[in-house]
Amino acid sequence: MKTRTALVIGLALSAAVAANAQDVAVLSKDGPSHSREYVNSVLNFPVVKANYLLSLQSESVGVVESALGHVTLMRIKYPTQDMSRIQEKLYDLASHGATRSIRYKAFTAMQVFANPSAFKGAVVSGQTCGDGLLERIAAQM
Repeated sequence: MKTRTALVIGLALSAAVAANAQDVAVLSKDGPSHSREYVNSVLNFPVVKANYLLSLQSESVGVVESALGHVTLMRIKYPTQDMSRIQEKLYDLASHGATRSIRYKAFTAMQVFANPSAFKGAVVSGQTCGDGLLERIAAQM
């Protein structure tokens, strides 16, 4: 139980940093040349991706569904990041997920991974993650 709670807290923290790092970097006084450096120094992509991959493999349905929303948002915000291992896990979840909900959400996330720029409109300020994002993306498809 403690491990699951720590995992959920780590996921929430990673998602908050991922969602806000780009916005903060744009407001940087140093200009655009340092914005990318700032984002990369705040957000350790290998660690974040490893945490999400671990969450997608969780036995808890809620943890998996939450991670699906967060990786979808991360793919929209950072389309150039190599997320191939997460994409492979999405394919696995879409085919063999524990529930219909996980399978459907994984399928929706796979569509975003295939073309993240097509779904930028689904990210509405203040409502960027969770089931709301996946529902907006599904409605857009």
